[in-house]
Amino acid sequence: MQTLSPPHIQDRFDVYRFYNGLSVEGKEGLDKRRTRIPLVKSFLLEHIDNKRNDGRQKTPEEIFRTLVPEIRRIDDTFTEIRDDVKDTESKTISRQTTGFLEVLDNRFFAYYTCEASIPAKRRVGRWVQSPDLDHTWFSSPLLQALWNGDVSKRGDDRFGKLIFSHESIFDMPDDSATNDSEDEDSEETNTEESDEENHNEEKVEFERRKARFEMKDRVGKIKQSLQTLQENYAPLYALYGLRLPSFSGRGGHDLWQNGQITNRTDCFEAHRNTVNYLYKIYKAILDNTEEAAWPGTQSKQAFHMGTRGAPLIMKFDEPLSEAIFNRWVQRAFQKKNPFKLWGVPISLGRTKVHVYGADRHLWQPINLEITASGMVAILPQGTCGNTIHRLVANVQHYVSPKIEAWVGGTPYTEIVKQASEVPYEA
Repeated sequence: MQTLSPPHIQDRFDVYRFYNGLSVEGKEGLDKRRTRIPLVKSFLLEHIDNKRNDGRQKTPEEIFRTLVPEIRRIDDTFTEIRDDVKDTESKTISRQTTGFLEVLDNRFFAYYTCEASIPAKRRVGRWVQSPDLDHTWFSSPLLQALWNGDVSKRGDDRFGKLIFSHESIFDMPDDSATNDSEDEDSEETNTEESDEENHNEEKVEFERRKARFEMKDRVGKIKQSLQTLQENYAPLYALYGLRLPSFSGRGGHDLWQNGQITNRTDCFEAHRNTVNYLYKIYKAILDNTEEAAWPGTQSKQAFHMGTRGAPLIMKFDEPLSEAIFNRWVQRAFQKKNPFKLWGVPISLGRTKVHVYGADRHLWQPINLEITASGMVAILPQGTCGNTIHRLVANVQHYVSPKIEAWVGGTPYTEIVKQASEVPYEA
């Protein structure tokens, strides 16, 4: 069984040294095109801002004591996570340290682990089923803004990678749609895992009506062709993963739409700096999102609108067929659905429904109007703004790869554009 933590941990620097050693070994394996160990990776997790929850906010200890069998605080902001791990060879289960949680602020946590991608994603996937936690959702427009404003400017001769993925899970037979929408370990996990082993190829793959495309080339080459390719092939607007070249040396850090960051450098400190950089970007954008959705002067506006909240509006590039629309409405509110929503759709026509529902993250109310041409979501003040980014990310990934979106009167692209304005600090 793989060793996931150093023995006799005295402080967080024991963990840093352990992950540094694994990062060196992992980078050597990548250079030789045969990795013997899983790469070090992080997951950015989001809780709730106490300003939007009437001052009620759980501590990380309160949250994770209900999710894992054992935790141990190492210092004020660093906690050891112990969970049950299954040995794939002996089929036995043992209790061991799976990773470490760092509190970045009262709303955001980073979970560091060297567990293989598939079990690590399953573990985190179980955690975010709790109403207390959610992924940080780096939607396609946000990843595009990161590419335009940051990664594409790190040097034309640096190597970069973009991954595009659109999975039309509602354009399938019923059994296929059910299996895909409820699977905690989605195809992206397998792609990321095989990428660690350097087995994946650059190709467009159509399997069960899924489109997946990778661009791995020098940054300058990608810049020359990306816009033209997107204009001619809509799934290339569904940006799902992005490699950030390292500032401190060779290699980079793979960022995935669900807030997973995989370290492909030989330095854990460089990886942790990147995690902190991405956290600051997401925090700034989330603050901007919530200000756009729920501005300070609410009372008169709320009276005229009949609700306390601005709408999230999404318009699809192409209308959905009636069959796809019906399947989406049937599946979108099932247990463990990727949208993390609950509700009972009320039919208003052949391709129009209204939903008085709830966001499973903190169980805040949400009203939805869904048509074949788009979606309007009303999120009352106090709802977590993370919901907006989750909806945009999953609609593009599963429903329509090319969309236009607004939060109130503000274009969504303007909200995420500030991704390039947060400075990187080593």
